[in-house]
Amino acid sequence: MPLSRALDDRRFSDSGPVPRPLSLGEGLAAMLLCLQQGQRLEPPAGDVAETIFTVLDGSGTILDGDERFAVAQGDVVHVLPGRSKALEAGPGTFTVLGVRRLGG
Repeated sequence: MPLSRALDDRRFSDSGPVPRPLSLGEGLAAMLLCLQQGQRLEPPAGDVAETIFTVLDGSGTILDGDERFAVAQGDVVHVLPGRSKALEAGPGTFTVLGVRRLGG
């Protein structure tokens, strides 16, 4: 995979979260997830793929099933397969790297 300077690729919109694909491999997909204060991002219905979220910038909440985690820069949340997930931005901007297993 080529080098990605994810923070250079951030884009935000007042109309909602901005997911940006970074890389698609044989078994993994990496997405840059850019949210602003109060925005929420949920995957499409039925998406229960295993996902690892790493907070690159800002703060917010990551939902893992029924659990809510207050997160900030440097935090990592591993959502196991079969569990629902969502992101909620705190104050300012919230940038998260999401890496998910494809096909599951």
